[in-house]
Amino acid sequence: MRRPRSLAIFAFLVAATAAPASAQSTARPLPAISLKSPAWSLSTGFVKTKANPARAGLIEASAPAGLAASESDAWKPTSTTGAEDFSSLEVFAQAKSAANFMDTAGSLEAQRAGFDALIGRRTEGKSAWALHLANESSFYSFGQSSTLVPSEARPFNDLFQTSAGVQLATNASDKLTWLAGLEVTMAGEDLVDPTDSLLIGGLGGMRYSINEDVDFSFGLAGESRLEDDAWVMPFFGMDWQIGESTRFEVQGSEMRFEQRLTDSLALNLGAVYDIRQYRLNDANPVPSGVFRDEEIRVTAGIDWQFSDSGALGLELGKVMWNEYTVLNSSGGLVGQTEAENTAFIGFSLRFGM
Repeated sequence: MRRPRSLAIFAFLVAATAAPASAQSTARPLPAISLKSPAWSLSTGFVKTKANPARAGLIEASAPAGLAASESDAWKPTSTTGAEDFSSLEVFAQAKSAANFMDTAGSLEAQRAGFDALIGRRTEGKSAWALHLANESSFYSFGQSSTLVPSEARPFNDLFQTSAGVQLATNASDKLTWLAGLEVTMAGEDLVDPTDSLLIGGLGGMRYSINEDVDFSFGLAGESRLEDDAWVMPFFGMDWQIGESTRFEVQGSEMRFEQRLTDSLALNLGAVYDIRQYRLNDANPVPSGVFRDEEIRVTAGIDWQFSDSGALGLELGKVMWNEYTVLNSSGGLVGQTEAENTAFIGFSLRFGM
């Protein structure tokens, strides 16, 4: 089973998040894209929940990390019982305590809430597709002496993002599956022109099954950035069913280890890099500017499956690195600072439909 190796990999990522902030700022993974596995059925196996599903890691080229062996196979396009529809709805919330700025005066805290919906179809044969819609509202509260934007202590408060995407999986053989996905996001303050706040992300690649317990994903992924060059780079994923009740998963910018305690309870540990970027409106102190919020966090949580198609997740953790950046409409730097480590809490409630 080689269980110690998975724990060592996880420990390495956690240790990396504790490295000096200067090191983190020079080597960042591809930003998160929120498309979900195209054929995940909540009716099979343990239901996975996340406290921040709207930015749940690079386009997930393998199944979400459930804890039952049956779910490990349930996402695959092939079906022995004919075509099957699947869908889910998740609501979530997260609160991050105030963190003092390190490079300038001030502090910032954030709360988020939203929903994440998925609908798809597993065909009778070799393919599956899914449509994904997510919305997230973020509420930022600056300290009174904040100088991230010079001469403006509170440059903004409420920021929003809405994403829509499609993903396709097609089996080439019993071991190989081709994957493709596309996502469009609008993110910014109210009254922002939608075309000015548009972000586009995509992925193409493959998933290869070594055996019934280990799958690897490879490909190329990218995402545009507001007032900056697009991010494009290779991605890697791994899904390892270590034992009947234990699972280890790497998906792009996220790593997760899960241990089932009972048929309805499971513990998880994780580490993830996340980025949010928003277009500011014309009435802002930085007209048509851009705000970026980047972070690396470690998490611990518990998932409770209270029905065949419903689950509640609770997650606690610490933001180990956080950087805030404000750019003007031409991409020029207005303000940038890293923030001290801070704690957060989140929950999610998911239902299959």
